[in-house]
Amino acid sequence: MKLSTPVNIKKPEFKLTVDSVITGIGSCFAEYVMDQFSRLGFNISYNPNGIVYNSHSILKSIEHIVDNNDYSEETFVYQDDLWHSWLHHGSFSSGCKDELKKNIRNRAETFKKKLSESDLIIVTPSSSVVYCLKDNSRIVANCHKYQGYNFYRRLLSVEENHKYLYKTIKLIKNLNPDINIIITLSPVRHYPGNLTLNSVSKANLLSAINICLDENPCLYYFPSYEILLDELRSYRFYAEDMLHPSEMARKIIFKKFISAVMDEKNLETVKKREKEVKKSYHRQIKK
Repeated sequence: MKLSTPVNIKKPEFKLTVDSVITGIGSCFAEYVMDQFSRLGFNISYNPNGIVYNSHSILKSIEHIVDNNDYSEETFVYQDDLWHSWLHHGSFSSGCKDELKKNIRNRAETFKKKLSESDLIIVTPSSSVVYCLKDNSRIVANCHKYQGYNFYRRLLSVEENHKYLYKTIKLIKNLNPDINIIITLSPVRHYPGNLTLNSVSKANLLSAINICLDENPCLYYFPSYEILLDELRSYRFYAEDMLHPSEMARKIIFKKFISAVMDEKNLETVKKREKEVKKSYHRQIKK
């Protein structure tokens, strides 16, 4: 008796080692994956603009970094005693505008250096829904708790998503021709009050990703979304909000990911590192 529907994972031709340099950009799920690599001692860097959810914001992040472009003054806004950037996560926000710009510049430089020497980048878009400023129709990466009347919401089409992802891949490859790229659609559900919107949002992204896969034989897709949706088809694999994957689900997906990109020898090394991390954690608790 089968109690789940196993997802067929196409393994990429390349293999990572424990010495591989890994970068990542995208959603909060991307942050979890990269945090796990960091915990296991991998050389990593991720999300130079903080968490970003849509393909447009991912492109803008990579665009500014690869081309060494400064952000225009209209990118920065002052609200609730803090300076914010429309293209960065709230973790960058600061009471001093110069400090905000400095932090942005430092993160960008660090990420670009790592990206240029990286063996793999994991790109994790999450949603086709974007929020635009009513004043100029500019897509923002983060609303920074501004009142809703400052924005309007719209859905990126398949064509728009494809255009942004295509440009992102091209920019990354121009900087680092030897890098491997894996795209994975974040399994996090958005908009619990409108699950139809969530489904259309994911479908537009998934369709765009598949067009990119057809255009780029060296591009790989890892089915995070499908694993949670079909293989782990139970609410016990969701967090209390019933939108994010639970810790158990995230561990299962991460384990499947490294099994797909690493050979047996390196997987054994990863298992040893995992045991050492757990031993170290327990020793700290005892102290």
